[in-house]
Amino acid sequence: MKKIFLLGLMGIMGIMSAQAQFGDYGVRAGLGLATMNDDLSTSAPVLGASLGGYINFTFAKSKSVLEETFYLQTGLNLTRKGSNFQEHLENGASLMFREGFYHAYYLQLPILACVRYELPIRERGHVVGVFLGPSVSYGLFGRYADRKITPGVTSTTENYDIDFNGRPKDRQVFNHLNRLDVSAIIGVNYEYKWLNVSFYIDHGFLATSEGADILRIIESGVGKKVNVKIPNGNNVSYMLSLSYKLGSFMNE
Repeated sequence: MKKIFLLGLMGIMGIMSAQAQFGDYGVRAGLGLATMNDDLSTSAPVLGASLGGYINFTFAKSKSVLEETFYLQTGLNLTRKGSNFQEHLENGASLMFREGFYHAYYLQLPILACVRYELPIRERGHVVGVFLGPSVSYGLFGRYADRKITPGVTSTTENYDIDFNGRPKDRQVFNHLNRLDVSAIIGVNYEYKWLNVSFYIDHGFLATSEGADILRIIESGVGKKVNVKIPNGNNVSYMLSLSYKLGSFMNE
């Protein structure tokens, strides 16, 4: 179902782009919450961020309903995603837990279909809108941590890094997670003159790691690991973004 949804969005984008012309361009930046959509770990969000540029494609020459209402938007963003995760364990009378985080930076290419509506008030230029579309992201760099801890115990046999051998590359997030992510973006925006404020949700559809989520190895007791099939984890971000229009390719 997810694949059909994404393929449908990409098909609509392709049909609409055949009539589009270059429009506005500008820069944008955003902050928000990023987490992992996961059914196993009790996760907490990390700071999500986005920085990049955009280009709008208009339908000013289409002589159709698209002329004033629709436009396409694409661009490139550097985005920060990630999550904190934790798993509670039991070892006899002792309570242990596994905790960690990942901070991942991606280069993201969104393709968004946007609907705009100018508010019918005396002062012109107040525009509201909605947007929806697919996005492809490629992981660049980041940091990963995964530890098992027994509260009140100082022994290194009871407190240790999981799957780390002291090598710097063990901390690199994309040695543990997939680099490629495909997501759907949906949001709303408000535009006035050169400024645009938007709120959107960016929901990933590809698993963060092969076959299972970031906690694909479940520990049971001291020194025992059990490979189990557990739900996939997906990147999810809730972002507030500010865009500034630098100019237009069209004669105004």
